[in-house]
Amino acid sequence: MKNYTDTDLLLLVKGNGHSAFNALFDRYWQKAYQKAFARLNDKIVAQDIVQEIFINLWQRRANLDIHTSFENYLYSAVRLKVISHFRSQKAATLQLQDAFERMTLLESATESLSDYIELEHVLEAAISVMPEMLQQVYLLRTENYSVKDIAGQLGIADQTVKNYMGEVLRRLRVVIKEKYPEKNLTYLALILTILYK
Repeated sequence: MKNYTDTDLLLLVKGNGHSAFNALFDRYWQKAYQKAFARLNDKIVAQDIVQEIFINLWQRRANLDIHTSFENYLYSAVRLKVISHFRSQKAATLQLQDAFERMTLLESATESLSDYIELEHVLEAAISVMPEMLQQVYLLRTENYSVKDIAGQLGIADQTVKNYMGEVLRRLRVVIKEKYPEKNLTYLALILTILYK
């Protein structure tokens, strides 16, 4: 199939042509990998990204609608995947940072590990009995989602998310005040940091 054009091969791929797909793969794998590696400087991730693009191409073969050359299409796909990879890395780093900051805050607000664990359990128990929407807003917020992201994910207005956060805070304030009368201000400051960071 060396003499076939990319367009010919793509037409055959659309008709479930395995050998045509393999020909495209052999023709462009190395070039696509080099493009990905040049941006990432990571062999494994570059290989994974190109592999994923070709798998996705095969899975979507029946609906393929490429309005440019296959080479340009492939390089655009590589570029988008690389950007997506960097975004997810950044998100993962932010989540790690957030988790670390939260642990540090909790540890500094509690006098011992047992206090820290107990407070986590108290918060979990208090949240678990709240209405589902309040639980979801709280959990997404602790995972570092913005108000806008939470609103989009739950299909509600930004202001509604803020109202729910206020209600979560109000309910947690009651629990904390009752459970920790002497430390309630310290623990409330901590919860405020989690919800309104």
